[in-house]
Amino acid sequence: MKLKHVQSSLSALTNHLAFPSPNIKLEQYPTSVELASHLAWMAWNKGDIVEAESSEEEEEEEEEEEEEEEEVEEEEEEEKEKEEEEDEVGGEEEGEEGEGQAIETSEGTSVLDLGCGTGVLGISSVVVGASSVIAVDTDPSALESARSNVELMDMTPMFTFLEATLNFSGKKGPGHPPDDGLPLPDGCVDVVITNPPFGTKNNAGIDIAFLRAACRLGRRAAYSFHKTSTREHVLGTVGRWGYKAKVEAEMRFDVGKIYKFHKKDNVQIEVDLIRVDLTGGGGDLRS
Repeated sequence: MKLKHVQSSLSALTNHLAFPSPNIKLEQYPTSVELASHLAWMAWNKGDIVEAESSEEEEEEEEEEEEEEEEVEEEEEEEKEKEEEEDEVGGEEEGEEGEGQAIETSEGTSVLDLGCGTGVLGISSVVVGASSVIAVDTDPSALESARSNVELMDMTPMFTFLEATLNFSGKKGPGHPPDDGLPLPDGCVDVVITNPPFGTKNNAGIDIAFLRAACRLGRRAAYSFHKTSTREHVLGTVGRWGYKAKVEAEMRFDVGKIYKFHKKDNVQIEVDLIRVDLTGGGGDLRS
């Protein structure tokens, strides 16, 4: 699977990702198709999200579709070569493509989209093979938008929607409550994905609270976006919990002119896509 195929599959959502009534207290900013597709592709490439075993008929249909896509791509490449005097050297920006088979399962992969917003992260996980998604958000209007987008993508049977609020004290360090308040058991899904609030509007530390909850709820891995400027703090905190974390990609989050106090039409924020390996077990999530 190539990144561009994931992006193409999500293209129908491009004009459906805005929040109907954005709430600055919740730091609601839409996650772009680009960011969502990179996260999903990375989770697939790392073998964290894998497809359930298909029947022979389904496998034959998939092979036929892949062959047709390859034929179309070959024809397009031939046309470009005829039109251009010099060949362009192509390649995926994300580096070598992995096989996406690090973990084998016959039941597919369960995913939790924490703070799902309008649903693009959860939807992207289904595109790369997730068999079920729990979409969690505190905002009913955001959940309604997520439902609409899931219906648009014809993925309704794979989704469960949950309105819930993360218990966040607003305090730093050991003062954080160990109980995140989410009505879900530990290790309830294989993978947790989240684009949390960055904690820039009277919510300092809420990004860590989201990541802590993600580590509690996942069994295999957690993927989360964080401001690059907080990298040392985020990685250090996860290390104290007893998990291994790594920056898998450095990206840019486009923030449009959404709220009245915004003066520029667009601002780009440097962000890290961080993966936390949950398979080795962790320590005290209260630290």
